[in-house]
Amino acid sequence: MPTYRAMKPNPNSAAAASQGRSKRLGADRAATPPTPAGRALRPFGYLLVAIVWTAIGAVTLLLPAALPFGLSSSGDGFSSREFVTGGDPVSMILFAVIVVVLLIPLLGYLFVALPLASVPLAVLAWTYVARSLRPAYAGERLSSTGWSRDVIGPVTVGQTALSLLPVRLTPWTRFWTELMFLGWRPSRGVLIAGLPYGLASFLVAGWLLWPVGAGAAIVWTVVTAALVAVSVVLVVRAFRRRVSDRSPAARAVPGS
Repeated sequence: MPTYRAMKPNPNSAAAASQGRSKRLGADRAATPPTPAGRALRPFGYLLVAIVWTAIGAVTLLLPAALPFGLSSSGDGFSSREFVTGGDPVSMILFAVIVVVLLIPLLGYLFVALPLASVPLAVLAWTYVARSLRPAYAGERLSSTGWSRDVIGPVTVGQTALSLLPVRLTPWTRFWTELMFLGWRPSRGVLIAGLPYGLASFLVAGWLLWPVGAGAAIVWTVVTAALVAVSVVLVVRAFRRRVSDRSPAARAVPGS
């Protein structure tokens, strides 16, 4: 995973100064058993977080459908056939260049990276909901927060906060955490994986709104599915490359 450190408060704050341990506060908290009140309330907290991330993940998965849905529901009887054949040739060439050079790479990356960044967080949050109800996890923290400069985050001069990092690593939580970082950390592998997905989104809008006949629709459906399958294969390769390239020392999660 990217290099990050345990979350800590402002080192100049009164609380941090009085306790004299601001640099270790995040890690110490992860190693400290939760209070009885914390154990009683955390199922509801994680449930709320899980619902939020599930909704966000669903939205990111549905984003590729926004273009054809928006055009088809515009009420203007939009037809991609008329748009292509009835437009000015120079304008159409310029539009095609913008689509190929800018929109397909950008939207393709977003269509792949955003689900990778959100769906694993939803899965992790639901995992913590289940763990918070199990007596085997009653005496330990379930997740922690860390800071990293290696991931996408709000515009800031400092580091980005990353929450829902598992305190106890298992094959299940490690897999989803690695997958989550694949979305949060910009990489050439995810960018390349997004190219066929971005192309597929434009092709779907094109042939659905052309409209094409039944035989052509079957052909374009196969082409679209093939492009999506290529993106999936490329994401799997990027994931395997990420896991294999990391040193064992970099795999530790704060508090694990």
